[in-house]
Amino acid sequence: MVRRLAVLALVAGAIVLGAAGPASAHAGGLVATDARSRVVAITPAIPGLTVVAIEDGAKLRLTNDTGGPITIGGIDRVVAPGSALTWADSRSTPENKNIDFGRTADWSLPLDANGTPVTVTGVLTGERPPNPLPWWGLAIVAAVAVPVIARRLHRADLLLAAAGGIAMAASVAHVTGSTLAVESAPLAGTFLNAAGINLLSWPLLLGGAWVALRGRPAGLLAVCAGAALTAVFVFPDVTAFHRAVLPFAGPPVVERVLVVLALGLGAGVAVAGASVLRTLAQRAAVAQERAAVAQEEV
Repeated sequence: MVRRLAVLALVAGAIVLGAAGPASAHAGGLVATDARSRVVAITPAIPGLTVVAIEDGAKLRLTNDTGGPITIGGIDRVVAPGSALTWADSRSTPENKNIDFGRTADWSLPLDANGTPVTVTGVLTGERPPNPLPWWGLAIVAAVAVPVIARRLHRADLLLAAAGGIAMAASVAHVTGSTLAVESAPLAGTFLNAAGINLLSWPLLLGGAWVALRGRPAGLLAVCAGAALTAVFVFPDVTAFHRAVLPFAGPPVVERVLVVLALGLGAGVAVAGASVLRTLAQRAAVAQERAAVAQEEV
């Protein structure tokens, strides 16, 4: 039974990893950066025309209530009267731009408002990136601590079930925060896209922990498989340890803590799983042998 579940988990993981991939780890295609972008002015001001930066400047949103068409220079898109357009513009986005902390860089883009030339100006502002060493250190400590502590416990399976549950909770909060940071896409679809392989790992962790608490090795195997998938999927988001502006609806420090827990505990449970499963198998064999001896004596 245990062997069949292991094969099933590995095959399912391989399929999902092949279909999804690390690039989809953040919702809406947003990435961590070291700057924010905002619109400063629209010159001349046109009644009914608004342009704002959303998602920390990753995208621009133009709303046209002027009564005439608006043409966006450079991408030659026409926004009809009464409609709006949200797009990622290479001139204004902070992605792939190196701006030191405290420095600014101006940007602009031309518009044509029904024959009237208009210029939208904005600014990119550099933010202070964090020191990544403490965050990497915490993740490594968590990954090492789980197998080390597990060796000293008689019921190490309970420790792995609890650590796997915490990794799952951190992963859920991480995906939810990433989803809520997206303003340019529907919530439900964005959440499913951001969850990715976690749609497999979360049930494995939750169901596996429940079965493991009942003393069944199959449950622990599911916990280990789910924890490994959680660590693999969250690994691309270690950019949170290095970047200042994160695609997360909350304080950046919260996002970094969530990544530490999902990555560190997930990896720790996966590493400790083989040893704990081997110990459980040995205990089961000894128990069966003792039962057989007792039956012969009777």
